[in-house]
Amino acid sequence: MPVVDFVETTEPVCSVIVLAWRLDEPLIDCLRSLAASQDAPAFEVIVVQNGADDAVKDALATTVTGARILDIPENVGFGGGCNAGASLARGEFVVFLNDDTVVDEFWLGALHRGILSDDSAGAVASLLLNPDGSVQEAGSRVLGDRGTVQFGAGMTLDEAAAAGLLERRQIDYGSAAALLVRTELFRRAAGFDPIYEPAYFEDVDLQFRLRSAGDDVVFEPRARVVHLSGGSTSSGIAFRTWAATHSGEIFSERWASTLATAPRKTDALSALCDVPIDDDIVSGGRHLSTAEQIVAGSHVTALTIARAFTSWISVNFDELEAGRVEISRLHHEVQLRNEKIERLETALAGAERENAELTAERDLLAARLGDLDSRGPIGVIKWQAGLFRNRRATN
Repeated sequence: MPVVDFVETTEPVCSVIVLAWRLDEPLIDCLRSLAASQDAPAFEVIVVQNGADDAVKDALATTVTGARILDIPENVGFGGGCNAGASLARGEFVVFLNDDTVVDEFWLGALHRGILSDDSAGAVASLLLNPDGSVQEAGSRVLGDRGTVQFGAGMTLDEAAAAGLLERRQIDYGSAAALLVRTELFRRAAGFDPIYEPAYFEDVDLQFRLRSAGDDVVFEPRARVVHLSGGSTSSGIAFRTWAATHSGEIFSERWASTLATAPRKTDALSALCDVPIDDDIVSGGRHLSTAEQIVAGSHVTALTIARAFTSWISVNFDELEAGRVEISRLHHEVQLRNEKIERLETALAGAERENAELTAERDLLAARLGDLDSRGPIGVIKWQAGLFRNRRATN
């Protein structure tokens, strides 16, 4: 495999943080695309081995040169890994990039120019594309129920452009899969809040807190990235469900007043969540942990995450078991009712047959009575005489 070589610099303008966990080939593809950047400022690459598999470590050791490697023994979650990398950043801007992305060669330069052209911007988000070239996210909106809208999702680039989505504008937030933040502001905000470990909503929360500091979050359509989406997170449905539920509930509680007046899905692009300007919210009294602190505490962090997930699984298992028992009871009740219905149907069928037989006999008697009535008295006498002769002949 060809070597991915980054030009080392002592004065980087941007520090690109890439978390590595289980994806070896996609990680190398990501780094290779980054190394091919054109018209970009001087940048350093910090790869955080976030509880990485041996295959990932081997791929980095044998394929990548010029990048700074930080090894965290255990996976500390997305926010924790990013915080560790950002604490080592020397650039004026820190750029978070998922390992399941492939960047356009002009991506980093576009992000950098985007932040330089707007003093009010604290963060600049990228245009995320699906592997087929369709839009995945052209900026995002937060709804009142903490749901989110990824603008342009599923559209072609032409459709998104026609809808006015590929214009530079302020947004509620952009995915941290490819996000630039002013380093000083990131540290002032104490980075991603560990309360959201292991994943989800930490990037939304960070950008809301940046906005609480009075800075804008801006979407830059010329900064294009292909994103596999979800490739960097555990593939286990239960784990992802727990993480999203856990983090979503925290986010909803923290930003309840903002969500209460959030825009609707169909509101104009210019409609944003009303985030209060409040310095106390920006860091929440926290300080950005150092890489050394995060590495030293990684075993405890991973254990805490595992215990929380196990507890959630236990509670949900009990609920599922109770549901299973109730379903079993209802199933038995339905069976009993079906058996009763079958017995009633059998009885009804027998009654219908008996009724049919009685009806036939009634009709026969009615026919005979009608015949006798039509013969008159003499006819009846002749009929009785005929019956008498038939009996004698038989005897």
